[in-house]
Amino acid sequence: MIVPDDLVDAFCGARVLMDRHPPNADQHVLAAFMAEGHLERHIRRVRNVYSDHRAQLIETLNALLPNDLAWLEPGDQGMHVVLWLAQGMDDRKVVELAARAGVAVRAVSPMFAPGTARPGLVLGFGGFSNAQMKAAAQRLAEVIIGVTKPLKRKHAALRKAATRSGPSR
Repeated sequence: MIVPDDLVDAFCGARVLMDRHPPNADQHVLAAFMAEGHLERHIRRVRNVYSDHRAQLIETLNALLPNDLAWLEPGDQGMHVVLWLAQGMDDRKVVELAARAGVAVRAVSPMFAPGTARPGLVLGFGGFSNAQMKAAAQRLAEVIIGVTKPLKRKHAALRKAATRSGPSR
């Protein structure tokens, strides 16, 4: 474990309380791995791989989903992107339906303070092949488009009822 110098004593104390026999061999192997530059090379290689995965996921979703339904929050770090959903969409319902379609995503709205929620999905792309991501993106897009059809019908019915009743006085 790597911690700031001023926290070493606290972490050592906690470690002693949890287990009196640290994995010394593992620690030495990891230290050698890092000292010989293997970790740095691994991070550089993986960063390029995930950058390509991110670009492919963004390109695929942009081709499948109209911007009035969903749009991606641009970012260039990590192994996740945020797909924002149009107002009125229930991201928790989308998560449920996506799971039924074999796609695991996470709703964004529960992460907001009460009364400030915004619908969206956290999409992870680490550990998947390009073919797996493309297939999952297709299924997710079908779910999102399917969720919006009842919303559009509801909005159309409300507009129709409003025009029939005329302007309010």
